[in-house]
Amino acid sequence: MLEEKTIEKAHPAGERNLEIKNGDCWPVDTPGGRYYAEADLDSPVTREGQLIFFAQFLKTGERWKEFIKSSPLKYIGNQGSGVNNTIGTAVLSILCGHWRYAHINNVRGDTLNPELLGMEKTVSEDVVRRAMKNISEEEGMDWLSKEIRLSVEPILSQPWILDIDSSVKAIYGRQQDAEIGYNPKKPGRPSHCYHSYFVANVRLSLGVEVVSGKQSAGCYGLPGLWKRLNQLLRTHWPAMLRGDCGYGNEALMNEAEANGLPYLFKLRKSEKVKTLIQRMEKVRWQDTADGWEVMESKLKLTGWSKERRVVLVRPKGRPQTLALENGTQLLPSSEKWEFASAAWEGNIAILVTNLDEKAYPKESMPRLYRERADAENVYDELKNQWGWNGYTTHNIAPSRLMANLIALVYNWWSLYARLYNKENHREAITSRPTLLHGVARLLRHAGQSTIKVSLQHENSNALVEAITKVSTMLHRINSIAEQWSRQERWSFLLTLIFGHWLGGKRLAGFPSEAEIFLSG
Repeated sequence: MLEEKTIEKAHPAGERNLEIKNGDCWPVDTPGGRYYAEADLDSPVTREGQLIFFAQFLKTGERWKEFIKSSPLKYIGNQGSGVNNTIGTAVLSILCGHWRYAHINNVRGDTLNPELLGMEKTVSEDVVRRAMKNISEEEGMDWLSKEIRLSVEPILSQPWILDIDSSVKAIYGRQQDAEIGYNPKKPGRPSHCYHSYFVANVRLSLGVEVVSGKQSAGCYGLPGLWKRLNQLLRTHWPAMLRGDCGYGNEALMNEAEANGLPYLFKLRKSEKVKTLIQRMEKVRWQDTADGWEVMESKLKLTGWSKERRVVLVRPKGRPQTLALENGTQLLPSSEKWEFASAAWEGNIAILVTNLDEKAYPKESMPRLYRERADAENVYDELKNQWGWNGYTTHNIAPSRLMANLIALVYNWWSLYARLYNKENHREAITSRPTLLHGVARLLRHAGQSTIKVSLQHENSNALVEAITKVSTMLHRINSIAEQWSRQERWSFLLTLIFGHWLGGKRLAGFPSEAEIFLSG
């Protein structure tokens, strides 16, 4: 016999209010139907679930432990937040693509990833900001410059090109040294200038100098340039120094010649340069077979100590007619040819170099200089995807430290991403969602910690296969490299990463015991 139950009727004013406690679920009506939601505040979870594999990469290369150990940041007593916690929080924020200190709060709820870096907890934005202010600028720059150099030094044993360039960072406040200088996109806006140094083709950073917005000229980046070069062995110096027209000045060229360093720069179109262009118009140009025409000459500008080699470059296929401002057409045979020559002059580039004419004939110059454009791609990635446009404080010293910390993390991540694609560089806008994002949960049972990662990538199956392969390889390397030094570990990893670029060569510091691993 059925037991009678009282039917609870809905109140005319509506359903009674739900009293939801932690662990309870509540109804949620959606266009797809009714679901029940439940808040879980206790389980260790993260949105950057694949950080475990990047942490494995840092462990295998012995980068993280020594990086924290050599930090000039010190806390006295038990009241401090801890060096590992503070620096680790900043690195997590950079990896997530943040560009402001306020964004650090987004990683404070991450209860899984800090443990992977040996951290006890994450800290607030104010702690990180104060830490950058408390680090001595000289000690901090030496610390970060050393780590950046060590991260790329094995590669520099091979012939390489050093690209130098500068970029403007607009400032929206009253920060130190925020002055109105050269700013093509936002004229009149105070700014800082970033003088940067890159290893060409492999897209790795050698560091950055942050200076006043009025110091955009190339000469202001020279102290940092020579300081970094002097820290390298002479055998690791670049085969060539390359830059745009901001670096084609007597000070840089004279010092490069004194140090026996070849260079290739672009010249500004001064009056003497324009005169040379007009004189070369009547000379036969040589076709380079790749869409350009070249002409070589000698030039000594006012202020130069001597005559130097210059190469003029223009697009192939000179137009038979040129459009004037009034809309009329002018033939090359016209008596007003000088106006057409001035219009054509804008397509001519003038390169100055001390490269050997036999090893680097004039036909090779257009392509050699055109490859410098890849440095602009690195700038775009670091400014718009890695935070060079942010992390600004009132004092300029913390901005310098954060800019170089970002450059270091950028190098680490770029090298890690190359484990999956050794032939090409993948920018953070594509590599971060592929190799970092994913929901992960930490489970502990019977003394074993397991991280379950759920990927949302459209090619999840192929991605899991690639991650498993790379992670297994790193585990194998870590197991056989217990007696290797930090330099040997890193040289071995970089040899694996740049195997396609090296063509079977071994980088300096490569352990002889690792030949069996590569042959297998």
